[in-house]
Amino acid sequence: MPRGRITLNSESVAEGGNRIALQEIQLQNTEVNTEAVITLSKRTFIVLTLTSAVTILSLLGGLVITAYKLTEISNLLNSGLTKAQKEFPSLSSKEGIIPDEVWRWIVAVKADMTFNAKSANSLLRVSNNGKRLYQASPGSAPLPLTAETYLTCICVSSKVSLNTRAYFEVEVMRTMSWTLGLRAQSFDADNNHDSDPASGIWTIASADGKIVINDGEAIPTPHATPRRLGLYLDYKRGQLSFYDTATRLHLHTYLASFREKLLFYAAVHVGIEENHYPLMSFS
Repeated sequence: MPRGRITLNSESVAEGGNRIALQEIQLQNTEVNTEAVITLSKRTFIVLTLTSAVTILSLLGGLVITAYKLTEISNLLNSGLTKAQKEFPSLSSKEGIIPDEVWRWIVAVKADMTFNAKSANSLLRVSNNGKRLYQASPGSAPLPLTAETYLTCICVSSKVSLNTRAYFEVEVMRTMSWTLGLRAQSFDADNNHDSDPASGIWTIASADGKIVINDGEAIPTPHATPRRLGLYLDYKRGQLSFYDTATRLHLHTYLASFREKLLFYAAVHVGIEENHYPLMSFS
C-alpha cells in the first residue's frame, strides 16, 4: 500500500511537470506573438508617418506653387503690366532695332535735363535755359570757379541727378569729337579717364564719324554717329543703354551696380575758330 501511494504521487508529479512545461511553451509563444505584434505595429506606424509626411509635403508644395502664382498675378495686376510687358527690360537692351511697343515704354519716362553752367569748363558756355552747350567766345568773361567746375577737362555735367528709370535725348554735332554718358557724383574727370566704367563713369564716344564704346578701352563699332542720341537708365536694374533715336537702333548697354546718384557727363573738342552753333543740346 505505501508503494501504491508513492507510484500515484510520481504520476501526479509527472503530470504536473508536463503542465508546467506546456505553460512555459505557451508563455514563450505568447511573448513571440507579442513581439511580432509590436514589431508590426512599429512598421505600420513608420509607414503611416512617412505617408502622412509625403502627403503634407505635397500639400505644402501645392500651396507654395499656388502662392507663387498668386503673387505673380498680383504683381502683374498691381504694376499694370501684361506678361509680355514684363519682357520689356530685356528687350530694351537687345541688339538691333527696338520694337515699337518697347520704345514707347522707354520714352515714357523722359526726364527734363539741363546742363549745369557751374560745372562747365571755361572754354564752354551754357545757354540761359540750360538746354544748349556752346563754345565760349574768346572775349567772353569766364564764370566764377566753383567746386563743380571742370578745370582741365573740357567737360560739363547736368544739374539733374538720376537714380530711377529715366530717358532723355541729346543732339550732337556729328563733325565734332565728343564723349558722353553718365557718371557717379563722386567721379572726378579732371583726374581720371572717362573711359573706365570701374571708376564710376559709363560713356560712348564719336571718332571719325563712328561710335566708339569706352568699356575700359576704346572699342570701335560700325555704327555711324547719329544726329541725336537717346540714353535710357534703369537704375535699380543697373542698366544704361544708348540708342540712335532716328532709327531706334540699340548702340550699346552697360550693366553695373550703381551705388550713387548719376549725372550726365559730356566732354567735347573745341576748335580754334569761334563756333556759334550748339555743340550739344538736350531735346
